[in-house]
Amino acid sequence: MSNTEESSDRPVDEQNKSHAGHRRSNSYDRAVSGEHSKINDSIVENPSPKCDKKSSEIKQIDNDIYIIKWIEFNHERVPILLQNVNGPCPLLAIANILLLRQRIRLNPNAGAISTEHVIAMIAEYILQIDTTKLSADDRANYEQNVADALSILPKLQTGLNINLKFNGVDKFEYTRECIVFDLLGIQLFHGWVIDPQNNELQKIVNTNGSSYNQLVEKMIRQKQSNNKELARESLLIEQFLDENRSQLTHYGILQLHETMRDNQLAVFFRNNHFSTIWKNNKQLLLLVSDEGFANHTSIVFETLTDIDNDSSFTDGYGQKWQKPVPVDVSRDRDLAIAIHNEERSQYHEASIQQQQQQQQQQHYHPQQQRYAEEYYCEQSSGKYKKKHRRRSHDEDRDSSCILS
Repeated sequence: MSNTEESSDRPVDEQNKSHAGHRRSNSYDRAVSGEHSKINDSIVENPSPKCDKKSSEIKQIDNDIYIIKWIEFNHERVPILLQNVNGPCPLLAIANILLLRQRIRLNPNAGAISTEHVIAMIAEYILQIDTTKLSADDRANYEQNVADALSILPKLQTGLNINLKFNGVDKFEYTRECIVFDLLGIQLFHGWVIDPQNNELQKIVNTNGSSYNQLVEKMIRQKQSNNKELARESLLIEQFLDENRSQLTHYGILQLHETMRDNQLAVFFRNNHFSTIWKNNKQLLLLVSDEGFANHTSIVFETLTDIDNDSSFTDGYGQKWQKPVPVDVSRDRDLAIAIHNEERSQYHEASIQQQQQQQQQQHYHPQQQRYAEEYYCEQSSGKYKKKHRRRSHDEDRDSSCILS
């Protein structure tokens, strides 16, 4: 099992206020964080009948399909889901985190999966939390939270009611939908944070509420005010929202670096989109889940470096992706033909030179062939053999050496 990160994160906002009907006790927090839970050691591979029974209470789900892309991540081959018609929705970001953590697993040969199947696997993962250590009251509260989470899961494929706060990258107004992140141990971040050096705007936020909804309401309410100070505050708010339409600030990126743990996987909220974010070796990386990259297995993440989207792609280890050099087949063929013709020309020239050298040697040594032969001479008095030894170039031309 890959060591991607600690299996659970703290809730999206560590405020003590609880949403109405969702009481969160200390025992409950310990249960979902893993202190008295076995959820972090569990793995969901296929929905069980128990999960199917629970999911039968969920509203009818559209039969959307997610394409599966297999990647290398932290020295493991793992699947991720690519966007469908609903785009980068919360369900996609959550499912990909659980897949990268290897808390839910898919068939190694799978190429696609239905939305209903994804929701069922996440629901079963939630149901595996051990509640035996909880008190009777906390268990009842927990079961209510689980029931609410299961009813919310289908809605995650289209969007989520999120109201961020401008005073921290992990600050959100706690709503009913946030219970899903708590139960799954997944932290939610954003990057739309006001720089503390902007004293005037920071004072407005701290005085009148730090959430997006509160700030927009204040801007509209005071825009037509006859009070110059109130009208000025409205103008400052409008300028801030207009200048940061990307919902990301330089200070927000700095806060993400300082707040996220190294090797942490989380959900990143920006422009009503939910992405899987990973901090690796001081880099902020967003999972590439666009279907256009389905066949590019080496493109896994995209860097988050500034507000101008000056990003680059990386592989599953955070290493910068290098674009392959295109191969021009026709050019390579022409080059091969040219090299072949040149080699033939060189071979032909070498053959001519060799013939010329042989002719020159025959011209300067006309007696060489005679000395290369062996012969026998016979006389009536007896036989003797005359053998030739090749003459050295240092010997005189008219001399010979005969061995008897």
